[in-house]
Amino acid sequence: MPRSTSTPVWPLLLLVVFLDLFSSTVSAEVVINDHPISHRELQELSMQWNQSIPDGRYWYDATTGAWGYQGQGTAGFVAPGLTLGGPLSADASNGHTGVFINGRQLADSDVIALMQMGIPVQQGRWWVDAFGNAGAEGGPPLFNLRVMAQQALRTRGGGDSIYNTWGSGDNKSSTWIGSDGSLSQSTTINGKTYDYYIGD
Repeated sequence: MPRSTSTPVWPLLLLVVFLDLFSSTVSAEVVINDHPISHRELQELSMQWNQSIPDGRYWYDATTGAWGYQGQGTAGFVAPGLTLGGPLSADASNGHTGVFINGRQLADSDVIALMQMGIPVQQGRWWVDAFGNAGAEGGPPLFNLRVMAQQALRTRGGGDSIYNTWGSGDNKSSTWIGSDGSLSQSTTINGKTYDYYIGD
């Protein structure tokens, strides 16, 4: 019986499946909490938010919504509770302050920003939620950062308090806490500005 000279189809199908898996898991250029984000995930996020995440390495605190560039302090805030990347690591900001919030050791810039808001800072391990409630790690809420910032603003005569300003020009971020306790965020990345308002 003569042999068939046609090429089997299954190796080609296997190659297509492998390339699809490879392209969706390995070739990501965005890394969040040491976890590469696949092109598929980036496309879904881009469609959901109508904006894209620029290439880079980031950390994200899903409890507060705080984010920053890997090895740096807080650059801004987005919505909390997003399923982005892996778990937040203690050294995400390369901090050496002895102040941990939600497992991340704060950078010097984070501690300075809190102090500028009128919030006393103590070394230790703390949790903070997206509403500003805070306490010792594993314990009940003891205070509220927003309330403390409001009180400090009233003492200084009201107005807006800039919590953090990072960068300049086409790449910068600023966060304000108003005298009413509202929190707003403005981030400019590669010349495109994103604004986020949390409210009081």
